Amino acid sequence: MKRGFLIVLVLLLLLLAGALAPMFKNDPGHVLINFGDWTVETSVLVLAAALAVVWFSVQLITWLWRMPVETARRMREQRAFKQLEKGLLALTEGDWSAAEKALEKSASVQGKTTAHYLAAAQAADGQDAHDRREYYLEQADSGGAKKRFLVELTRGRMLLENGNYAAALPVLQALHKRRRKHPQVLDLLLRCYRQLGAWDELQAMLPALRKADVLDDEQALALQEEVAANSLRSAGDAEALQAAWKKIPRAMRLHAAVVESFAVAASRLDQPERAEPVISSSLRNDWNPALVLRYGDTGDGDRSKRMKQCEKWLKQYPEDASLHLALGRLCAGESLWGKAREHLIKSLELEPSSLGYDALGQLLERQGELEPAMICFRNALRMNQGQPPLPLPAGTARISGP
Repeated sequence: MKRGFLIVLVLLLLLLAGALAPMFKNDPGHVLINFGDWTVETSVLVLAAALAVVWFSVQLITWLWRMPVETARRMREQRAFKQLEKGLLALTEGDWSAAEKALEKSASVQGKTTAHYLAAAQAADGQDAHDRREYYLEQADSGGAKKRFLVELTRGRMLLENGNYAAALPVLQALHKRRRKHPQVLDLLLRCYRQLGAWDELQAMLPALRKADVLDDEQALALQEEVAANSLRSAGDAEALQAAWKKIPRAMRLHAAVVESFAVAASRLDQPERAEPVISSSLRNDWNPALVLRYGDTGDGDRSKRMKQCEKWLKQYPEDASLHLALGRLCAGESLWGKAREHLIKSLELEPSSLGYDALGQLLERQGELEPAMICFRNALRMNQGQPPLPLPAGTARISGP
């Protein structure tokens, strides 16, 4: 750029001299300079030419003086770029040690460059050298809000990838306060909250995640369902379970996965009866075999109610294996052995399952039929392992072999 400017300047001066030449031909001008005992007398053209020669001489001397320094600087830059290229290629290949050495050399030649040190920090992190990683991150933070943000974003990402979620959380939260709509910050914070089980915080983040296009509508719905289900599972007592249930949006309370989580939590808290109205409401909205099985969880005082409801559903879904299994378990809870046996056998005829064989085995064991009970338990184990069930002894049940 500077050399081009000088060429243009010379051309302009030559053009100016050509334009003024006729004027000075008739009247070259007269310049008289007195300085002490010295007197200089000359024409304007000669003085202008002398000044131009002096100026160009100074420029030439300056250029010659700086040439060794500029040459050395360019050689350092070339070496730095070669080391940078070598380091980035090694980083891509996963050769962390070679990448770190090359990037460190590149940064030392070029000076404190944020990008170089961030790449070196990634190479050190790949070797689990956390102290060196932190050193490079500190070197990369050479001032400026944007650079500090990039450094902290890199730190938070590395902590998260290393599974150090507790340490990553305050870093990501601080970044979120500074850039509430930043997609990468939102995505990293989403992953951190999910790993830490911070379901309330995730619920609060959902609108921001959707607005920033971190999640599409389908992903947002799946995340909302996951948040609701895990909030219910983490409830420590009945009151906490009811409080978590009330926080869930009304439309989400009809989702099968959410309702099943509520039923699982209620059974874990020895209060399966709390799930009966919730499951019934969801099944009226959308029939789901997994929820029907949960409806068969026995609870004190509401077995009769559940049995009557299952019998009503049976008129609509006579060939539903899950419904027969649920009704068989409820009948067994009421000691209605014959009816329980009938429905459990029907369930296994329609669709053999490990839960069905386990329930039938428990019933047969109670009735003293130990040999077929053991086969049922063995079949439950076989099905869990992906193996076909063995046939039961003749006369035990109307179940065909595999």
